[in-house]
Amino acid sequence: MMEQNKKLRLVIIGAGIAGVSAAEAAHKAKPDTEILLISAEEVPPYFRMNLTRYMAGELEKDRLFLHKPDWYEKNEISLKLGTRVESIDPEKHLVKTDAGDEIGYDKLILTAGAHPFVPPFSGKEKRGVQTVRTLDDADLILEICKDDGEIVCIGGGLLGLEMAGAIAARGAKVTVVEALDWLLPRQLDKTASKILTGHIERLGIKVIVPGRTSEIYGEGMAEGIRLDDQTDLPAKLVVVSTGVAPNLELARSAGLEVNRGVVVSDRMETSVKDIFAAGDIVEHQKRVYGLWAPAKAMGTVAGKVAVGQEASFPGDPPSTKLKVLGIDMFSVGQFAPSEERDMLVNQAKDGNYASFLFRNNKMIGSILLGDASLSTKVKDAVEQGRDLSQLLHGKPSVDEVKASLTAKAEA
Repeated sequence: MMEQNKKLRLVIIGAGIAGVSAAEAAHKAKPDTEILLISAEEVPPYFRMNLTRYMAGELEKDRLFLHKPDWYEKNEISLKLGTRVESIDPEKHLVKTDAGDEIGYDKLILTAGAHPFVPPFSGKEKRGVQTVRTLDDADLILEICKDDGEIVCIGGGLLGLEMAGAIAARGAKVTVVEALDWLLPRQLDKTASKILTGHIERLGIKVIVPGRTSEIYGEGMAEGIRLDDQTDLPAKLVVVSTGVAPNLELARSAGLEVNRGVVVSDRMETSVKDIFAAGDIVEHQKRVYGLWAPAKAMGTVAGKVAVGQEASFPGDPPSTKLKVLGIDMFSVGQFAPSEERDMLVNQAKDGNYASFLFRNNKMIGSILLGDASLSTKVKDAVEQGRDLSQLLHGKPSVDEVKASLTAKAEA
């Protein structure tokens, strides 16, 4: 129990967008809260989602950081860098760091994020096999890219493609290898992916789909990858972008309920009193997001609730945008029909692609490739569950759907 008039002590483990958003929200809701933000990295919190833009040369390093160095002190948020939390003791309300320090808390928010998932390829431990999660990872790849040589990116998801585009922008020769039948299978249908693939290849990036990696070969140092069909792709650097997995060790050892992620309520409460969680680490309503926008929203909710303000996270239809490659792409919700009553309206024209999926007179998903100017209006329509029965009375064209979205927004 807290003593009356004693300041609330809030400890936040992890300084990604969820952790920083939690700190911001907690300070705003209850300014006299003692807030400690702990980061394992040596540098101040930064926009992880913009690492590829930094690597492509679109952003200088100082523009990556979420706030200027003095912002934390001005907002009475203590920032502890280069520190790893080794354990949490929920009964004593203590966290223990790798330096042996014991830090007490009244409320704790766990935003420990995720780490790159690397499939069990033979040779994955070789030097020259690199994942990208931190600023240090990005700087290491940039250093390697200064010299000539082939680079292979395993994984044709969002990060894999953005990474390939960033490396190619530095003048390197890049090949993308995707194990599934088309690029961005979680965000695009086959038609849209084919258009995107053509665009990527015109940038000088080679694309192999499907291409299943059987091993990374080389004597100590990676010299390339070998596919299942025995094709060899020589490379001085192999970048693996095959997804992420939540960092669950702390949560498990502290006795929190864990499934695919740390299980949380709409208020970001875990199964253990006074401990909240947010961001890539959590599972909310059986979903693990692993996306920047939901992580930010969840962090804000956790920060507010931890200091006594009411807030909740209702869920968010997953939406994604593509950076670096010079083509606009937006995808939200479900894009493939799965029920008999679903209505799909789509069109490929002049290098652009638009697809809208409807169910029960509501838009439940969309893909916009090339011209993504309506992305905000589309996202609003999906999130709000707007009644579109008048539009859908007869099957509309893509142009009619776009006109309707514009008219609704202007009404």
